[in-house]
Amino acid sequence: MKISQFSVLLFLTFIGTSGSAQMAGNIIYNESARWQFQNQVEQLRANTPQQNEVTFEINAICNMQADSYLAIFHLTQVGSNAYEADSLMNSRITSFKQAIQDKGVTGDDVVIDMLSMVPVYHVEVTQKLFSKTFTEIPAGFEIQKNIHVHFKDAAVLDDIITQAAMQEIYDLVKVDYYIKDVTAVYDELRKLATELLDDRVEQFEIIGIPLKNQWRYANDRQGVYFPLDRYTSYESISNTSVEASQKKRRAGETYVAHKRKNKTLFYNKVPYTNYDIVINPEIIEPAVQYVYNLQVRFLLEREKEEKPESQVEIKKETKIILVAPDGSLKELPAQ
Repeated sequence: MKISQFSVLLFLTFIGTSGSAQMAGNIIYNESARWQFQNQVEQLRANTPQQNEVTFEINAICNMQADSYLAIFHLTQVGSNAYEADSLMNSRITSFKQAIQDKGVTGDDVVIDMLSMVPVYHVEVTQKLFSKTFTEIPAGFEIQKNIHVHFKDAAVLDDIITQAAMQEIYDLVKVDYYIKDVTAVYDELRKLATELLDDRVEQFEIIGIPLKNQWRYANDRQGVYFPLDRYTSYESISNTSVEASQKKRRAGETYVAHKRKNKTLFYNKVPYTNYDIVINPEIIEPAVQYVYNLQVRFLLEREKEEKPESQVEIKKETKIILVAPDGSLKELPAQ
């Protein structure tokens, strides 16, 4: 059953977070990273229930592996003149395209994006008796371009980066992730959320709260998190005590092991804390995470209260009575 599988997932998550330092990782020693990580967990919404309404909120998430990727590299080339700069740039790009063809990246998968071609100047200083003169002199040209590389296998990116470095292309700007059928993903999330809503309505029927024929309001939202949005800064800690061990300690001398902190990044997926439905929960590589939220509010009709039998209804009547001079009484019709 889906619910039992999700329960197992939550149980494993609980063990991982409450275990030893080796299970939790070095992030537990980094206060700033832990604060960022904890704040990524969305807090449960505090719904204030009314006496005549029942509100359900269902959150679903789906982890999808990308069908294809787009890596964008940036490169800059300078030359003494425009022809030299352009020739050197084209030579690097041609060599790079030929090298990655062996990795399944064809010519149609590589697109060149021209950014700029501008002259470069240097400043010449002329020393005079009482002053200095600074003059800009043309020194050459600078060309900037981006290379868009489309590929389908994530493992190929390492080889692409290696071949780019061989051509002195070191700046990997970003990697985009593409999913072919996004509509099918949202349809599946919407279907599962609706089925879970029906189950909850049935549970309320069992405890004596009928909801099936009640008036209801509903709204839904959907969204997506790409890996580029989910990388978190992390400050690693390592002890540089090798220096102390390599030196011979003299009598009375002490060596202090300094801590060297390296700033880096790690992929931090959207936590499953407040999600009722999780599709493909196990992530071993950065994934595209699609989310769906369904809110339904049921308005309950309250039954009319019956009056107690002992309660007597009192009606007020108005009568007009005329008193004659002889003392007799005569009732007049009410108007």
